[in-house]
Amino acid sequence: MRTTNSKLRFIAVALMSTLSAMMACHKDMLKLESSIAQLQKKAATFDSANEVSLLPAADAYVQDGANASTNYGDNSWLIAKDDASGYRRDIYLRFDLTALPSNITSVQSVRIELAGGVASAADTANAKWLYYTTLEKDWGEKTINWNNAPATGEKLGEINGKLKVTNGIVYFDIPVSVLQAALDSDRKLSIKIVAQRKITGSTSFYSDFQSKEAQDVGLRPKLKINYTASVSNFYDNLVMDKISFDSIKLDLTTSSAAQTLINNQVTVKANDALNAIPTPVAKISDPDGKNKVQTDAAKVYSLALQYFLFQEQSNAGQYVDKAKEFLLSWATINVAISQTPDESIYLPFFTGYSLIRAKIDANSRTTIDNWLHTRYNFYKTQSVRTNNWETIRNLLMIDIAYILNDGTLINQATSDFSTHHNKNYRADGASVDFLGRDAFAYHVYDMEFMGQIGRTLYIKRGRATVDSLVNHRATKWVNLRINSNDSPVLGGSIADAVSFMSPYVMDPANNIHLEFVNTEWAPDKTRADYNKPFNAAGSSYAFVQMAAIMKNEMFGFLRKLNPSFTRYTDLRYYINSFGPSLSASTAANVTLYGDTPFRGWYKQLSVGNYSLTDLQGLGIANDQLSSISVPNGFKVTLYENGDFTGNSVLLTGHAIDLSILNFNDKTSSLVVEHL
Repeated sequence: MRTTNSKLRFIAVALMSTLSAMMACHKDMLKLESSIAQLQKKAATFDSANEVSLLPAADAYVQDGANASTNYGDNSWLIAKDDASGYRRDIYLRFDLTALPSNITSVQSVRIELAGGVASAADTANAKWLYYTTLEKDWGEKTINWNNAPATGEKLGEINGKLKVTNGIVYFDIPVSVLQAALDSDRKLSIKIVAQRKITGSTSFYSDFQSKEAQDVGLRPKLKINYTASVSNFYDNLVMDKISFDSIKLDLTTSSAAQTLINNQVTVKANDALNAIPTPVAKISDPDGKNKVQTDAAKVYSLALQYFLFQEQSNAGQYVDKAKEFLLSWATINVAISQTPDESIYLPFFTGYSLIRAKIDANSRTTIDNWLHTRYNFYKTQSVRTNNWETIRNLLMIDIAYILNDGTLINQATSDFSTHHNKNYRADGASVDFLGRDAFAYHVYDMEFMGQIGRTLYIKRGRATVDSLVNHRATKWVNLRINSNDSPVLGGSIADAVSFMSPYVMDPANNIHLEFVNTEWAPDKTRADYNKPFNAAGSSYAFVQMAAIMKNEMFGFLRKLNPSFTRYTDLRYYINSFGPSLSASTAANVTLYGDTPFRGWYKQLSVGNYSLTDLQGLGIANDQLSSISVPNGFKVTLYENGDFTGNSVLLTGHAIDLSILNFNDKTSSLVVEHL
């Protein structure tokens, strides 16, 4: 086993990848049965009756026999027919439920409406339509045929056939529980419609309907949902989702602690800002530039949040007007020039703007949008790095892209973040910043912005995004500080980064890390905290932001640092605390590494017994294991001999360098088990 002691250095590496699993997620819909009651308790709003009509995302029919491999997805009609073999036809429709309004509180009815009678009338007296869910929902409209059509799922009902009338409507009622199940899973409703004769030997049952390609838009298939909706002042922004908004509004009517927090941290500051004069600077490097950016950005955020939370009040407009005044004064002269984390102090400008953008005039919006777009272009052209500046750059670009609602910018910004996220954590959770600066102070600093990225993606992409973001393991981690020519290996996740730091927060007496001792940046050695133990008490600024994606874990940290900490102690935590809680990690494999720390070749193993012969069959040579990552819920026993004998070591819930256990390059067999 050899390690390289080459000088530590950063190398900009463009390793493009995607977060397809994470970015494919859509914003959570309200659970129309299980969660509606909870939301009704939270929402300080009233309900109104509504109906929404959705066109299919895909529709087609299929035919058996000689045409079993033919696709009819381009046709402007759909056919369901019960006939002899070779002439049968079934209809498939799929609806995308992500288009449903976010303010649904309860559903009264769901049905599909098909307009029939495209061709000549046929005898339908002895026929009916049966309709079902499908087990697989991602069939392609332009590829589906009889041979590859999805399997039939639950029967939803049957409808007696009727004499065909041109453009007559047939109604297929869908149980609300079926809609709920779709919303709880993938937000897709896929339906199969089958024609069936009641009496064998009667005239074949031929029925046709208009498809979504029909020329007359009004005759295309529809999924109609009647529902009640909460009437709310909520609209999209980068600070909170609707559940958080409604929860805070209710909290303000029932909790004196909430009233005190919002009054002191929002209303008082917003009222002070009403009397302030903007102090824009052209560049952050101008005299007192950083202080002026921070001061005015904070004022914009307070003004905007005050309006957003209390827009129903008669004087609310003054807060929008003042925030707009500040934003326009900065948009007129300010430009981005900094290539350092200092740019993060502009973030309250952006998040504040997201809270009022929908409420200002078009000309002002254009001016401010142009300012943000110019800043985005600056951030886009900056060189890619592998430290906290890259996380901040990603956050700035993602926030601006979503504020402008520009699909091209969103794809570009999230792709850049994917690249960075895929090389930011070693298997044990050590971040690039920790390895470079040898300090938890920078490990935490990076987390501050990871939390804010997570909040934006949750608000815009949905609940499942949080789990994917936090548990996603870096796929292209390279320890550039040891060997710049190393091949990328599987690294760790945000969850691992939190676990890596946790002992130093929760049990500092027995876990001491002297900060910056082996830093790669010489000026660190002049810091006041150089060679001093990591002081977690100064990290709450990051923990309150990380609460957006790891609420329970961060609350534990904050209570450890301040036993009197509550939801109402910090405004940032308060807003984030109404967001989602993290689900359990889905990690299901142990990862072996050939070098230390967590580099070289790597293999993933599931539960099982692996003799020397088994390991060699997987390409793992004898006595070549140096590091190992063991997910929570697993245990691994390493044996010195190839037949599970000799000296052994038991590992549970660790990502560990085996040289620490004096078991480096000594493994000849191993057992992976569930705890």
